[in-house]
Amino acid sequence: MSLSRMKSDLHDRLWKAQERWFALRDRGWTKYEIKRTGIRQGEDPNLKMRPILFTGRSRVTYERILKDFLDFAHAKFGVQRLNDLDTPHAKAFLEDSIQRGLAAKTLHTYRSALAKLGAVIHRTSSMAALSRKYGAKIRELVAAGTIPGPERSTPSREVVERAIQILRGWDTRHQERTGRPRAYHLAARLQVETSARSVSSTERITLDSLKDGNRIELVSKGGKRLLVPISPDLHAEIRQYLQASLGPLADRHGYRAAWRRAILAAGGRVTGTHGLRRRSAQDFYRDEYHRRLAAGASPAEARREARAEAVERLGHSRNRGDQASCYLGDCLLYTS
Repeated sequence: MSLSRMKSDLHDRLWKAQERWFALRDRGWTKYEIKRTGIRQGEDPNLKMRPILFTGRSRVTYERILKDFLDFAHAKFGVQRLNDLDTPHAKAFLEDSIQRGLAAKTLHTYRSALAKLGAVIHRTSSMAALSRKYGAKIRELVAAGTIPGPERSTPSREVVERAIQILRGWDTRHQERTGRPRAYHLAARLQVETSARSVSSTERITLDSLKDGNRIELVSKGGKRLLVPISPDLHAEIRQYLQASLGPLADRHGYRAAWRRAILAAGGRVTGTHGLRRRSAQDFYRDEYHRRLAAGASPAEARREARAEAVERLGHSRNRGDQASCYLGDCLLYTS
């Protein structure tokens, strides 16, 4: 098989991986339910997810990386067929990528793409094991300063509050000019109070999301539903807006673009809404840490439980240390 035929075969298999998700989604499945099935059947949340691609964006990204991998394997090892690829080829590709000085974020994407390839060429277990091994190696190299780590800056609380006030003013002027209400500032406040993703605090918020007791139901990644409390005034303002607009709380893309402009106008530099999610998670962690200290917990116990609560609030499993490091960062050292 020629290199071009291998690439065509790869394209077809990745497309079928996404079609598997389309079929499951049409039958009412969610990503969260697929994870739970893997846990029940094999104590592995990714057991049923590895042969599936959920978004076109992931498919395009993985195909680009994996075509580079095919070029590498064909040139270095003479590989002619997709099914002849195996872990030694993937290991050599990852080692070459590390030697080229690629950043940690890029390397993690590479290993994820190779794990997905394993699932579509019947090398699921071995490629997944290789991906886990290199995940640990990449983290060690970042800690040693050998390769650049991810930049995960977090805006200050003061900048966030100024940006929300700027958004409120823009939303008011928008309604005065067009006659249509807009609630970008409410979406930002909801992210601050809940640590939600931007999509969970905009397009997925409807009147049905509001629950008694000043609670709101958030649809998180993979369709997982989280019931969280919010302040009474925010609960009332969201209800008032949704009753008037008869639609979701906000358009996600419009909100993200407006947040970028607002944060810059407020004097900040961290323009993505995920920075707002980190700000919220870190504030929650600090408050929870002090609350547990006041209740009599030791500093170590308070840190451990506050970290678990913060990660669970983000929509992840309580024991996800990688997510704790990603969102909480230096807050994990916070003890005073």
